[in-house]
Amino acid sequence: MPDSNLTALMLYWGMISGFLGCGITPLIFDRKARNPWFGAVIGLAVGIISGQIFGRLILLLFSNAAPNLAPWLSLLGGLIGLIALWVLVPANKETRLNHRGFVAGTVTPMVFYLATLSVLPLLWAFVLAFFDYSPRRVGGPILGLGGENPFVGFEYFQMMLEGSGRDGRMFQNSLVNTLLFTALVLPLNMLITIPLAVMIESTGSRFKGFFRAVYFLPVVTSSVGVAIMWGYIFNTQYGLLNSAIRAVGGTPVAWLQDPSANILGIPTAMVAVVIAYLWQDFGYNLVIYIAALQGIPDSLKDAAKADGASPLQLFFYVTLPLLRPTILVTSVLTVISSFQVFDLIQVMTQGGPGRIGQTRVLVLEIYENAFRFERMGWAAAIAVVMFIFVAVLTLIQTRVLRTNWEY
Repeated sequence: MPDSNLTALMLYWGMISGFLGCGITPLIFDRKARNPWFGAVIGLAVGIISGQIFGRLILLLFSNAAPNLAPWLSLLGGLIGLIALWVLVPANKETRLNHRGFVAGTVTPMVFYLATLSVLPLLWAFVLAFFDYSPRRVGGPILGLGGENPFVGFEYFQMMLEGSGRDGRMFQNSLVNTLLFTALVLPLNMLITIPLAVMIESTGSRFKGFFRAVYFLPVVTSSVGVAIMWGYIFNTQYGLLNSAIRAVGGTPVAWLQDPSANILGIPTAMVAVVIAYLWQDFGYNLVIYIAALQGIPDSLKDAAKADGASPLQLFFYVTLPLLRPTILVTSVLTVISSFQVFDLIQVMTQGGPGRIGQTRVLVLEIYENAFRFERMGWAAAIAVVMFIFVAVLTLIQTRVLRTNWEY
């Protein structure tokens, strides 16, 4: 069997058996009046070890007789050790049931999932950022690091800071584009969603559900489909927007291709991508704001009206301040999603136009370096910097918009 297939199976044996062990063992330990949290830890360890040992044994036994079925049967290797654990653990009759097995059996698998599929890859990215690592080269004995994948220390981060070389300039350009994209998306999203949510909430109950569904539809639409649709709208030759410009006697614009075209100093390609992104994304925040508006007590609005507040004063002095916790949540989520924009830009502009790329963002830079050029170390360093930027911006938003009151 190829090494890549065996490595994948080893991962499956560990993940599946670990999930079964820490998910089911706490319930059995609870039934036997034993500590379910201890059972979760024991089940996790036994499941992973049993999966690796018996999974490999099953694979060897059936690889010749049933080569297509053997990998699937090997996934059951973890059950051999787990069933033995479940049967052999004696019941503790001196202790009453505490009924915590369901909690332990629910929480522990999620912690295991986050640790293995979120935290560990994040730590691995931090490690790779200090190595000139490529999977094509043979490295040292520890995770392929060292050898032909040498340790470079802070060299990558120094290149980013100084903008030295083509890589440094491309990074700085991508960072500026990402910050520009986020700076355009965040306020525009707020300016659209908050007033629109207030207007929808003020309509009759018969139409509220209809408007919520209509505005939320773009959110569940495929991003690639949205990018293709807006690509046709902004097409230079037969796009809907240029057709409208021609109809009124104007000059068509190469929205996605002309690096010299701009609107108020902002490249038209960036403006086009921002419009497409806002069209798809604003419905998500809109639904959140509608839910927040429904949670504002009517007594506060009635008191303001009784004091003679106009609808505009009611919005700015009552509704908007009470939406501050919701604004914090939506602004943080919008900044995070803006930094992660990729598919719209990849389909609409591929990071262009221009020699260095007027819509080339950090995630596109990470993607091309990691999977096109297989420069995992440089891509990991960019990912670390992007993580730091998002964390800092989140802390700033939390500091500025946090509240110490409830209603």
